[in-house]
Amino acid sequence: MAKIFKSHGKLMITGEYFVLRGAKSLLLPTKFFQDMTVSKLNKEPIISWESYDHNHKKWFSVQFNLPYITIIGEKTEQKIFLKKILDFVVKKIPKIFDDNSGLKIKTRMDFQRNWGLGSSAILINNLSNYFGLDPFEISKNVTNSSGADIASVVTSKPITYSLSNEKPLYKHVNFNPEFSKNLLFVFLNKKQSSSKEVEKFKSLKINDSEINSITQITNEILNCKEIDDFNYLINEHEEIISNKIKRKTVKNLLFKDFNGSIKSLGAWGGDFVLACSENNSKNYFKRKGFETSFSFDEILK
Repeated sequence: MAKIFKSHGKLMITGEYFVLRGAKSLLLPTKFFQDMTVSKLNKEPIISWESYDHNHKKWFSVQFNLPYITIIGEKTEQKIFLKKILDFVVKKIPKIFDDNSGLKIKTRMDFQRNWGLGSSAILINNLSNYFGLDPFEISKNVTNSSGADIASVVTSKPITYSLSNEKPLYKHVNFNPEFSKNLLFVFLNKKQSSSKEVEKFKSLKINDSEINSITQITNEILNCKEIDDFNYLINEHEEIISNKIKRKTVKNLLFKDFNGSIKSLGAWGGDFVLACSENNSKNYFKRKGFETSFSFDEILK
């Protein structure tokens, strides 16, 4: 009997980069998800893996010989990352693949692969659920993530997240402001590598005052009632990040004439941004060549 696991994607609203140093971050779950179907292969000691996109088109496949998780054929970045996760599974459950049987695993996402949305965290959570392991422990051992993406995917609810003595602290919060109809999530037509951005940030010197400022902005955004106050807060957040990583804000780079505020979500340079304006701004972004955008209710769970 096949087993099916499902996890929803996430958007990091505040705290990108600084969450790695203990700042409080706000994360929201998306309606978009990825599921994973696992079937046993009797007397066939391999893992046969296939991944399908939102159009039901196979975009990735790999086979591993068991019990040593040996990649069959060409090694790619995706195959090596998957092997890293499975190697950790074996480390935690040493004889998991010693019974001369195998697994057939099929994943399917209902969103475009280059959207991001925490696809690595989704993968780790689904595999953790199958093997009965802690997704935070797996993530800590195979990625350089803060664990915020894992917390969001595990809870599938709006949460705040921070690290205290390298341990995750997260709690469910409410975030549905009166001006939610004025918020738009816009895809920048390219994916950014979070892991590479994290490595760059880890080399920077961060002051406690900067960490506290991001935490304060997160707290104030949660209690924000007015659109003008929200715009002020996300502009302030953008300036703090911009000054630290020495990069232009996305508004200064691409949308200088936008009548409102724009904030990068997650690693800067790709994926989604959040636009806040008094007017319906979908047409503005379409004219700029950014066809994919979602309202608050369209994308958030």
